[in-house]
Amino acid sequence: MIVGLTFLCALLGFGAGLGLPRPIHLFLAGGARSGAGSLGVPASPVTAGSGRFGTLPLAALTALVCALLAWRLGPGLDLLAFLVLAVAGVTLAVVDVRTLRLPDPVLLVTLFTGLTLLGMESLALGDFTPYWRALFGGATLAGYHLCLAALSRGCLGMGDVKLAGVLGLHLTWLGWGVLVTGAFLAFLLAGLAAGVLLLAGRARRGTRLPFGPWLLLGALGGVLCGEQLSRAHLAW
Repeated sequence: MIVGLTFLCALLGFGAGLGLPRPIHLFLAGGARSGAGSLGVPASPVTAGSGRFGTLPLAALTALVCALLAWRLGPGLDLLAFLVLAVAGVTLAVVDVRTLRLPDPVLLVTLFTGLTLLGMESLALGDFTPYWRALFGGATLAGYHLCLAALSRGCLGMGDVKLAGVLGLHLTWLGWGVLVTGAFLAFLLAGLAAGVLLLAGRARRGTRLPFGPWLLLGALGGVLCGEQLSRAHLAW
């Protein structure tokens, strides 16, 4: 059953990915008009250029993420919420890399969908404990990133704070260990990427770098292995 569900979600993800280039291009055009990278600090070295992302790579990436989520979560309305997050996440990552912006429409739709579907899943299960935990976890992760944004002098933006809230909602639905793992991996990967860019001379102190893709990649890692890593840590 899991194999069939994984294959089906991969097909759905591939189909959804085929439709992403147009909305991504619209968001990229909006980011260019808003003057991304003009906030008084150097722009990210990965934002140079404005070419379109290929349709097939986007579709393949979306299909892979959806398949991994189906394999990990199994059937349920919570899987549907995570699939919506996957499609939105690919969109957000591409736009953030190009414009250093995370569009509010995508974030708000993903948040509303997650709140609705996870609430419906709790109602179907007759247990709202995971839902209240998810709400608290989302607020906690958003608040943490809000404090970092206030202290980082522009290195983190409000888009990152909002995305952290959306991801926190979904991650904490699966457990606190998943949330902690996802947040830790996001900062680890972002730090490693920044170090590589500094060593390669493609970035310097004060260069703005996109953090959204690392938040999303860390969240995926948390979903896939957060529960196992938290168990191993407790056992150790």
